[in-house]
Amino acid sequence: MTIDELIIEAYNAKDRFWFIDVLKIERTDSTITLRFSIGPKLFIQVFFSERSGRFSLALIDTSMRLYGRDREHGLWHRPPFEDPSIHEPTPEGLSPQLIIQFVTEVEEILLDKNVL
Repeated sequence: MTIDELIIEAYNAKDRFWFIDVLKIERTDSTITLRFSIGPKLFIQVFFSERSGRFSLALIDTSMRLYGRDREHGLWHRPPFEDPSIHEPTPEGLSPQLIIQFVTEVEEILLDKNVL
């Protein structure tokens, strides 16, 4: 996965998911941060570093992480919605379309919790 591939997938996600209002992109030579606004204080943030391979995908309300998926040192884990302080190992990782899969998971959670 490259930064350019993530940008393409981010635009595809913005077009695909009805509840995403705005996509903001911040990029350096080796990192990218994407922010998908859902509401005034609710958003999805994606961070990727090409150098380290670190990935962080999070559903955030104000400044509190509600749910996420992370890859650090080549290993995936998931802070679940029920208790985001826990880091459950997820050896399966994510599909090749990381953003699409994560936003789909967020949509299911938000619909289930009657947030959307």
